[in-house]
Amino acid sequence: MGWKSLRDVQEDTISAILSGNNAIIQAATAGGKTEAAFFPILSIINDEGLPPLSVIYISPIRALLNNQEYRLKGLGSLVGIDAFKWHGEVSTGDKRHFKRDPDHIMATTPESLEVLLMNGSELCVNLFENIRFIVIDEIHYFANNDRGIQLMSIIERIQQYSKCDIQRIGLSATIGNPNDLLKWMQGSSKRNQSWIQPNTNSKRKTKLFIRYVDEWSEEELQSKVIPILKQQKSLFFADSRSLAEKVANTIKDLGVQSRLHHSSISKIYREQTETLLQKESELMVACTSTMELGIDVGDLDVILQYNAPNTVSSFLQRLGRTGRRIGRSAHYEFLTVNKESLLRSISLIELAREKWVESVKIPTHAYHVLIQQIFSTIREKQGATYDQLVNLINDRTNFSSISEVNLKELIEGLLKHDYLSKVDGIYFLSDQLEETFSRRNFLELCSVFETTQEFMVKYQNREVGTLDSWFVNAFYKENEPFHFVLNGQVWKAVEIDKERFIIHANKAEKGAIPLWQGSGQRTSFAIAQQILRILSSHDSFPYIDQDASQRLKEYRMDFQHFGMKLGMMVIEEEPKGFTLNTFAGDEVNYTLATLLKHYTGAEVKSDYQKVKFKLEGYPYERLEEIIEEIQINVTREELFVLERYIGDIQIAKFQKYLPEFAEKSFIVEQLFDLDLLQRYLSDTEIEYRIL
Repeated sequence: MGWKSLRDVQEDTISAILSGNNAIIQAATAGGKTEAAFFPILSIINDEGLPPLSVIYISPIRALLNNQEYRLKGLGSLVGIDAFKWHGEVSTGDKRHFKRDPDHIMATTPESLEVLLMNGSELCVNLFENIRFIVIDEIHYFANNDRGIQLMSIIERIQQYSKCDIQRIGLSATIGNPNDLLKWMQGSSKRNQSWIQPNTNSKRKTKLFIRYVDEWSEEELQSKVIPILKQQKSLFFADSRSLAEKVANTIKDLGVQSRLHHSSISKIYREQTETLLQKESELMVACTSTMELGIDVGDLDVILQYNAPNTVSSFLQRLGRTGRRIGRSAHYEFLTVNKESLLRSISLIELAREKWVESVKIPTHAYHVLIQQIFSTIREKQGATYDQLVNLINDRTNFSSISEVNLKELIEGLLKHDYLSKVDGIYFLSDQLEETFSRRNFLELCSVFETTQEFMVKYQNREVGTLDSWFVNAFYKENEPFHFVLNGQVWKAVEIDKERFIIHANKAEKGAIPLWQGSGQRTSFAIAQQILRILSSHDSFPYIDQDASQRLKEYRMDFQHFGMKLGMMVIEEEPKGFTLNTFAGDEVNYTLATLLKHYTGAEVKSDYQKVKFKLEGYPYERLEEIIEEIQINVTREELFVLERYIGDIQIAKFQKYLPEFAEKSFIVEQLFDLDLLQRYLSDTEIEYRIL
């Protein structure tokens, strides 16, 4: 392979994996984690003569699978074995051949594993009985969402077919609580555990800069952005598909070679962009988080960021895509266009400099995924016994607060609402659910995330990308031209097939940048507190430009006259209520606001900085008592009453099948953080400012 030596992370990993430990391997992006895991795995396969299929490699996205397939094949060839990529875009014929004659390594996604399990026990015995290793790439990503809950349950279901205690290995560049993730990944395995984080003294040089742009104009971009992009290979991150389209169109008009990469662009164009990034020496790709995970796009010169990402973890992942060549610095520039993004950008850099990264919050009442696993297991077994369903809650951290009594109540609720039927002690999907899920060959049952209906845009019958159906329905008018931007080009709809959700389009001159549905940016407790620290201090930041420095000075002048600092909550009395200034983040403030509504009946609103309490004539002494009550006496069980205040909120795909008690428990865990709120109140001095 042309290597003179192994990297530290690879040296440190060998003994842990050869000793049979479950392990989390943590190293920077492009730090050699894949090889660190697979060198000892391949040695074991070779030395012990393990039969195929012996390794499952799991990735969060297909694009990363496509990328890793070549690497895994190359590594496998060192000991004469092969790797196979399995996901929805692989041909049926290739999959059929793999079932008959599997390779040693399979690279896949959680959803594809779910499909395999639902194909029945006989296939699973043949395919999974020799599984010895499961390697989970970007494990921090999985642990942070419902797909990770599903994945941990799937691994336990595969474990039931394997002759081995499956050795579990997670790979990640950024983890705030690795020991919690090790415990989460461990499941029923009896193996010892290792967290591998090489202790290296060599510090990579990093160049960070924050620019403030008054308006997104050609003049501003020509002076502040284009010089950075000229003769450079770069990614320009924007945290929505619409903004990525906006960035690409503006930069392209200023003469820089530009491409786009986001989830609504067709696979062929995304892969073309990835190939160009590997080959070209000057290219700017406007992208969303699709380029944040470890797709190999070669050596990059600079990362630009429109406004700021949501987390320190995302910032570090993106930063790690530059500065890989010897002698080159990692280079990241923020382009901020408002107060919030400027403050957030500084806070991300300051937290990263303190070596702080978000901890993953691991739920333990995940009824919304458990119910999907019940449906899938019944499909897998062609009818499941009670004991087989009970087994679903064993050794799974995400279901650890769900008792067998709770499970029995859940099953009774499913029977009552005709989602399940029971014959001779065996549970089956009801006719109603069989009909619902069989419409797309049970594919809807395989994923825990909701997919919105989209229109496929085609040019000369080649797929360009997709538009959300609500956008098409909102902006398309009969007998009027429908122009829109997609993949950095302007299109005019020629024909819209609403039955098959296809738009045939031709190129045009001007059009609207489309909108896609997506979650808004939320601010964590740590970032909110860091923003408070920045506003209340006189610290200078050498990495911000003159315009940003002037803006920060203005923000601080106003704020420091307000007189709020870390460790304080300022409660201002107003003619019709109170404002509680906390800087405690969205989740803590939402929890506090909903509790206040419960205790007082007041109208409340919250954001990451404050809670607005509207109830005319309410005595501040009583408000003080309620806050003390929340700090000391409220328990998680009492939070269940808050469910009545949050309305008919749908935050999970399978939530609609949950009986009331399970839905309440799941929603409370998802939306509220009582522990953090109570810690915050315990550590905070409250100052009342009364009219």
